[in-house]
Amino acid sequence: MEQKKKIYYILDNLSPSDVKLTQIPRDIDGLQNCFFNVDGQLEKRKGFEKYNTTSIGASHKITGMHRYYQQNPLTKEFIVAWNTKWYGLAATDPWGATALEKESGSDFTTTADQDTYWTDFKNRCYGVNSKGVWKYNATYVRVLGITPPAAAPTGTSPGGGSLSTGNYKVKYTYVDEDGFESNASAASANIACTASDKITLAIVVSSDDKVTKRRIYRTSVGGSTYYYDKEVANNVDTSVDLTQADSTLILLTQLHADHTVPTSTPHLVTKRRSRLVLADAENVSVSKITDEYFPAENYFPTGNKQKITGLKEQLTTLSVYTNDSLERLTGWDSDNYEWKNAFSNEGCMAPRSLVNCKNLLVYLAFDGIYYYNGVTGKKLDYKLSEYIMDNINPTYMDLSCGTYFEDKYLLTYPKGASTVPNETVYYDFKTQTAGIFDFGFSCYSVWDKGGDTYSLKGGSNTEGRVYKVFSGLDDDGANIPCQDKTLPLDFGKPDIWKNYYNIYIKVKTTTGTALTMYYTIDDDNETSCTSQTLTANKTLWYKFDMGSGGNRGRAIAIRPYFTDKYARTTMGYMIVYQEEDAEWS
Repeated sequence: MEQKKKIYYILDNLSPSDVKLTQIPRDIDGLQNCFFNVDGQLEKRKGFEKYNTTSIGASHKITGMHRYYQQNPLTKEFIVAWNTKWYGLAATDPWGATALEKESGSDFTTTADQDTYWTDFKNRCYGVNSKGVWKYNATYVRVLGITPPAAAPTGTSPGGGSLSTGNYKVKYTYVDEDGFESNASAASANIACTASDKITLAIVVSSDDKVTKRRIYRTSVGGSTYYYDKEVANNVDTSVDLTQADSTLILLTQLHADHTVPTSTPHLVTKRRSRLVLADAENVSVSKITDEYFPAENYFPTGNKQKITGLKEQLTTLSVYTNDSLERLTGWDSDNYEWKNAFSNEGCMAPRSLVNCKNLLVYLAFDGIYYYNGVTGKKLDYKLSEYIMDNINPTYMDLSCGTYFEDKYLLTYPKGASTVPNETVYYDFKTQTAGIFDFGFSCYSVWDKGGDTYSLKGGSNTEGRVYKVFSGLDDDGANIPCQDKTLPLDFGKPDIWKNYYNIYIKVKTTTGTALTMYYTIDDDNETSCTSQTLTANKTLWYKFDMGSGGNRGRAIAIRPYFTDKYARTTMGYMIVYQEEDAEWS
């Protein structure tokens, strides 16, 4: 007896069906340039377009981007690193680039093409690139930390003061425009005084542009403790008189010895609990609270002495990655810091891949994408990890970059023979699905406060160009190809032969363009149906015929495909088929 034709329904979450659109089997690259919304419908991704109309220049990629928000986030700036300089991009059309200065009329420069990272701390922006560490105050880029005066002061003791008879010693410090102070110079030789003398002190100026003052510290007569005496409120004068009596001097502040400058070549920076954190080779260094001093007791080497490849705060701890390890710094100050091994399965292979996704740390490990939840590290998605490992260029995997945007972890990596990140995989936490976007950027910047529209920027791999990502409906003027390629579907009856007659697809598009339906029966070659022209701004079912006599097989894989510059949403499929009798099978 001939079986009746049946319809297999594959629909979104809003409609009853045999199986949901999100549940049919696919390879990771089955979803190309599309993703599932919360209703279980497939949406074509948005495109990208130029941000800065004129490129900063050619032949060098963007090596860092940062949206710098001050404590009042309405005061903000967009900073990029390109070639040997840092640039601020204008907030209005054509969003031109202006080199940041180290002083008036003099551009800040550094070694070319260094990966650059920033973090905001109070009203300053701190940046590192393995060649130095700097702070930016929205006016000038300054070297972080103040080198103590190299020359000890010298002095004479003419009359005209309130000093006592005996020997004195003096030191002095430099003070910058933000009020931070260096450690002291070497001590002067003994300066002998008689009653009612003063000390006329010779000091040197600093060559550091940010130094605006100097402070003088001296002992009481015959003493060894240094007390604050006075301030020279400029970086010009080289002579200063000290006249203060010891009786008032010893009531003042004693000289500090812990205003240590940071390491000179950190490659990563973050902040944690009102402290700056730097990574330099295998060492983590933590500043004193709310300041820019890095005392020796706040240095922590990694257990395996490997270079640090990730720094990220997670809840109450600071997670520190190398290629092979994850360690955590707990505690709040030098008296209760603890350095602990997290015993994670894998370390981080690409510093820019490490992203905090709502307190899950997600990153690229050697054998896939992992997450760390504060207790243990696991693969985020095994199928996604296998796809990455099958396709990544391991020589350049350290260039991979990630971000968390619109509930998705995005990882852009070098695919195949590419030496730069050229394909993006995503994991959608909202729908727990994964796919690919065929674009590649060198780094990302998320804008999410200060009156900004929630948005994502991407840096070019080839020139001084920034792009607005997920903006518009084309990729900088080019069509976006989009497909949903399923694995073979046997409708739960792998042993039964079937005849397949029609494929229906439910689609809404903003413009009526062509859609092609491809299908594969068992292991035959892929075949296409006649393309259909869609109706603009209508949600309709479109029918694709596979021949009046049907196509015989046990399973069918489908691949709807289009390439255009328009929005499109797919709500479901219907497949018309007829089963053969079991005995025939």
